[in-house]
Amino acid sequence: MNKIADLRKEYMLHTLDEKDVHKDPFDQFRLWFDEAVRADVPEPNAFTLSTADSRGIPSARVVLLKGIEQGGFSFYTNYDSAKAGELATNPYVSMTFLWLNWNAR
Repeated sequence: MNKIADLRKEYMLHTLDEKDVHKDPFDQFRLWFDEAVRADVPEPNAFTLSTADSRGIPSARVVLLKGIEQGGFSFYTNYDSAKAGELATNPYVSMTFLWLNWNAR
């Protein structure tokens, strides 16, 4: 069996420099999202939404991006879920998109 550390792959196809990024983060996201779609990344609209409850205890789950509207992201969720309750208590979240493109190697 391989060591877990040996499973690491290098992802050095591109670099990210602040001077090359849009000042508007939503414009930058749209560029990256469009690139992921063109690269045939499976389900590019799926992302991990991380929240924390009123005690600061984190939780995360995968949800689907619905759109970018009025300077914010909209996504599918059940308004009666624990996630919705956490969002109502603490609106600060983290969105993590895993866009692996195995064909680029």
